[in-house]
Amino acid sequence: MRNTPPRITARRAGVGITGFAALAAAAVLATPSAIAAVDTVSVDQAGLVVNKPYTVSATLSGASVGLLVYFSDNGNAIGAPKVPWPPGHASIGWTPNSSGQHTLTVSQGNNSQSIVVTVADAPLGSGSSSTGSGFGPGGPLGSGSSGTTPN
Repeated sequence: MRNTPPRITARRAGVGITGFAALAAAAVLATPSAIAAVDTVSVDQAGLVVNKPYTVSATLSGASVGLLVYFSDNGNAIGAPKVPWPPGHASIGWTPNSSGQHTLTVSQGNNSQSIVVTVADAPLGSGSSSTGSGFGPGGPLGSGSSGTTPN
């Protein structure tokens, strides 16, 4: 039987434990992003118009239960990250504030999926109306007396 000094045995054990810990940490860090997948991204209706609310939805697969889902419009975050609920699905409200092409992206872990949608300007007459300032060509309009009396 070979007699190995205790310092060498301890060093070998320490190297083995360190190597095992490094492999375990790499597996834990790589696992969620490697198995989470964003399968589809969709908007709840066609004919998108500026300043009208819509719902952006995503279907997810893999072990995505504990990972947050991030939504963005042309690289800008849409709201706070969402927890997938029900499992395999995530959605968020989105109101486009400009016309033109918008790239909607959904990300979970290191996986993402995008769609490009076109948003049109709101049709004329679709905004709010105003009652005016209350001034007309003859001066202020409104209720009450004018302060003059007829002759």
